Amino acid sequence: MLFTSYAYGVFVVAAFIVYHLATRTSRGRLTQNLALLLLSYLFYALWDWRWCVLLAGVTASGYVGALLLGKLQVRRGLVLLAVLVVDLGALGAFKYFGFFADSFAALLGAFGLHADSVTLSLVLPVGLSYYVFQNLSYVIDVYRREMSATRGALEYATALSFFPQLLAGPITRPRDLLPQLFSRRIFDDARARDGLRQVLWGLTKKMLIADNIGLQVDYVWANIGRLDGVSLLSAAVLYSVQIYCDFSGYADIAIGTAKLFNLRLSRNFDYPYFSTSVRMFWRRWHITLASWMRDYLYIPLGGSRVGRARHAFNLLVTFLAVGLWHGAAFTFLVWGGLHGTYLVLESRLRGRPSGSQGERGRPASALLAGGLTFALVTFAWVFFRAPSLGAAIDYLVQAVSRPFGAGDFARFVPTLLLSAALLAYEWLTRGWEHGLSIAAIPLPARWATYVGLCMALLIFGYLGTRQGIYVQF
Repeated sequence: MLFTSYAYGVFVVAAFIVYHLATRTSRGRLTQNLALLLLSYLFYALWDWRWCVLLAGVTASGYVGALLLGKLQVRRGLVLLAVLVVDLGALGAFKYFGFFADSFAALLGAFGLHADSVTLSLVLPVGLSYYVFQNLSYVIDVYRREMSATRGALEYATALSFFPQLLAGPITRPRDLLPQLFSRRIFDDARARDGLRQVLWGLTKKMLIADNIGLQVDYVWANIGRLDGVSLLSAAVLYSVQIYCDFSGYADIAIGTAKLFNLRLSRNFDYPYFSTSVRMFWRRWHITLASWMRDYLYIPLGGSRVGRARHAFNLLVTFLAVGLWHGAAFTFLVWGGLHGTYLVLESRLRGRPSGSQGERGRPASALLAGGLTFALVTFAWVFFRAPSLGAAIDYLVQAVSRPFGAGDFARFVPTLLLSAALLAYEWLTRGWEHGLSIAAIPLPARWATYVGLCMALLIFGYLGTRQGIYVQF
């Protein structure tokens, strides 16, 4: 059930009615949470009912593990290890087993040895990477005594399964969502209206911009050999906009949907393409994943409070893990390695491991830094988008060796202009929570905007036909 389908709209309306009817009972909070839990498992079961068993197992590992950590004074590390093995084992089996088995067989083959490739053919459950990381953040926080283990099994299960965040995040940590579930929520008209506006903005970015750009990008990757460098460069820039609008659009729909239930999910994007450094980019792009990796991998490795060589190692390991989180492919490892390398070089150029110097300068230098940052990020996206390392190399070689020719640049002009218009609009509204935070403008103008966008979605949007890029992760 994709966020851009009619089915999702019907489901949200039905869930909204059931949820707010539950609010009126004498035990409002409990019935609210029970309704959300059942609705979330129903939502997941509509994808594949068997995945609900996996979700319940991960939830139980975190809930029971945290309770044990709260009671024990010794051997707490063994409990944490057990939860890590269970959760990462499930993630590894579904997401990485085939990749590592095939890679090991290929490595042996390079040395003239033969090994049968044993591939575990499992379909990756939607959202597994997201709720596993949520579960681990909770258990690790309890292990560190940064929060207490909850006895509310219903609340914890609801926090992990809350359906708007199941498909593509954001990775809202239980320590942020649980306190909201332990209080009774009443209908908030202003928040619900803003939630609908944010959902509409998310649909606009996903269906009108990302999906239309995606057709152009798919065309280029299917015809690399006959296109010139200008066309390939245009497609690389367009993909940068596509993946941003696709992923941030899904995040806006998730956050906006949560507001209908008077719940707050973590912000996941903060105008990342206006960053003047790669370091700033990762403070603004997929914020919940970046902060998770920082708190639970980078800092435990030593962070920046180590020598230069160790700091470089910590950055590279962290971003290789970020790449691997996205998928079991060498293209993602190269993408993560590139970002880790960018950050190592930035820290050296700044002269401080943590890069703590101010990131704002004169307008001209800020513009230059922003352009360079966008170029570096766009270059890395080529590997992210490529179906294989060989295809990525072919793409780059073709772009350099044949910069001009009888390409199809003209076909990219409309989507390039659309992308420029989006970025210009976001620059003007960069202080807003989302692009339709327009409650203060006159009512006729607001409704003209709503109706116009809805008509555009119906005419030009791809309704429920193109899955979000980050749903596969």
